[in-house]
Amino acid sequence: MIWPNEMNGASIQRAVDSQGFLSLEHSGLTFISEWQALRIAELLQWLHQHVPWWHERLASCTNMECLSSLPALTQFDLRKMVAMHGASRTPPHHGLVTVSQFVTSSKVSTRYFISDFAQRMCDHAVYADHQRQKRNPFATHAYIADDVPLHSGEHLVVEASLTHGTGVQAMRNFELFTTTQHMKWLSLHKPAYLTVRPDWFEVALAHAVASNEPLPEIQQLLTYGADATDSLRRKARKWLGASVRHRYTRPECGPIAFQCPNSEDNFHVGVANVKVEVVDEEGELCSPASAGKVTELGRVLVTAMHQYAMPLVRYDTGDYAILNTTCKGCGLEVPTLSSLKQSA
Repeated sequence: MIWPNEMNGASIQRAVDSQGFLSLEHSGLTFISEWQALRIAELLQWLHQHVPWWHERLASCTNMECLSSLPALTQFDLRKMVAMHGASRTPPHHGLVTVSQFVTSSKVSTRYFISDFAQRMCDHAVYADHQRQKRNPFATHAYIADDVPLHSGEHLVVEASLTHGTGVQAMRNFELFTTTQHMKWLSLHKPAYLTVRPDWFEVALAHAVASNEPLPEIQQLLTYGADATDSLRRKARKWLGASVRHRYTRPECGPIAFQCPNSEDNFHVGVANVKVEVVDEEGELCSPASAGKVTELGRVLVTAMHQYAMPLVRYDTGDYAILNTTCKGCGLEVPTLSSLKQSA
């Protein structure tokens, strides 16, 4: 037992951040809106003062009240800004800025920038979801993804860490092995949780069943990057006894929404990281759905409140959803997305 004398700062920060995220989620729409208004005002005022190429887009807008009057930031706009200007100036507490690549829904590769602070907020939002879903953070967690570094041997191992709040992580590059090899590897190592793209895993699972191959023992599939279909959810329950817990996330802006523990079609917006708007094809706001009220499917716009290195203000993700004021799965008064359709 090392608490409190030997607990390091990173562990304490993770606990504080994740509990803060969950507390904000449970604080009600009024408080959430007030908290987001402060964060967005800070972001917009920073852009006015320190990032000249954002001035024309922002005009005189300095707060959340006029946010909906700003034009949507398209993926093309973002690529052009990154190509012309690179990373934006960030506040001192944001630390170092790193650069990575992501592929847009139009299959174009571009750079994105993120600060240490923004990355911490993204990571701890994911950790908060472990608590939301009542996962054991120290159980073995497997990853099959194309952004896992190329490696020799069967997989990369990240040892259990109190600092990061994780158990053993076994990570495997998607492209280094065949579908059959991946499934055999999962059957051998029996991870409690698997992070994977749902479209690939549904095909891999069906192939394993058709070929009479051993099936892995998995408690939860943590999916991302494409829609988690009803057919995948049925197959996972029938053949693995596993539930699918989808996370709506994009590499350029981090976590956007997390599947409600009580529903497969309702996703709690990560209100500590992003503000979400849904607009129609003319760019007008769709009214949020409320009790007994039906609204239309619209395009998802995201304002990433901590993303200063590559500002995303009303960023058009290319995805579609319905915005709700209350989660129909658990009854929580929190912005929630339903009927989510991801473009990539």
